[in-house]
Amino acid sequence: MTNKEKIEFLYKEDGIRNEVFLNELLHDDFVLDWDSSQGNVKMNKQDIVNLANELKQNYVDSYIEISHIIEENNQFVVKYNHKVTTIENPKEFFLIAKFVVIWEFDGNKIVKGYQISKPN
Repeated sequence: MTNKEKIEFLYKEDGIRNEVFLNELLHDDFVLDWDSSQGNVKMNKQDIVNLANELKQNYVDSYIEISHIIEENNQFVVKYNHKVTTIENPKEFFLIAKFVVIWEFDGNKIVKGYQISKPN
């Protein structure tokens, strides 16, 4: 799988909630610098896996609408909207946040990420 295919799987195939996939995708020294409504957060590989499990537990389904994927050298910029369904309303997707993220690969693993999100 190419790095672009990995990014597409992460978002289009719900890889963002897949612990096994994330453990394969993220470098052991992975760091995410995330500017969110909670302020600036630094997350490591285990933090991302924990977040994936939390998303899986809290939402029935997850859908990501990608508007842009830009690839240059070992970096990908992705702009997307993340929509989910809840246990109470499993048939209706609602937007939880809008994101822009830059992923940096080292070989075939993501080593760094810079993300900005805006809650709906």
